[in-house]
Amino acid sequence: MSPSLPEMQTLAQALRDFFSSTNAEALAAAATRFAPVEILPDSINWQAEEYAFNRLFVGPQAVPAPPYASVYLEAEPRLMGNAAADMREMLQALGLAAPEGQPDDFIACELEVWMMLTLLLRPERGEHLRAHAREALAWLVDEHMARWLPAFVERAGTDAPTPAIQAALRCLEYWLCHCTQRSMYA
Repeated sequence: MSPSLPEMQTLAQALRDFFSSTNAEALAAAATRFAPVEILPDSINWQAEEYAFNRLFVGPQAVPAPPYASVYLEAEPRLMGNAAADMREMLQALGLAAPEGQPDDFIACELEVWMMLTLLLRPERGEHLRAHAREALAWLVDEHMARWLPAFVERAGTDAPTPAIQAALRCLEYWLCHCTQRSMYA
């Protein structure tokens, strides 16, 4: 049985919060919300998770798995490419902006855009707005996220020795797999 849209929204929020975490406590708070997709062991060393998270995704040195679409979608891997400009347009259309100092194609921003678009699918929004939201979701998921998230997960998974990061990557794969199903947005 496929998960419901509200279940996927809850998972997207947990993933958004996980990838935008700035410390061990935030990682733990987000990762505990991966259930029922992923159940984490009780004995996680969250300081080790924070260290691995920063090494993989944040820096200060070059990171093995940058969480930005431009790195994976541009001819030359770089930040702030066309993918970032596309996401900036979507963010602005929804009245949102990337956090200060964060590129617009940051994975947490893209998950936020997905969540906002899914809120526009509610019946009270009217069929015209719902049709535009479905069209935007089709582009976001099928033509954008599905093109870069698998490469991101592969890169991060190659170097992800910790249980919470591994769980987050499995949740991201699960989320993407189910979000590509058109029936979810009916």
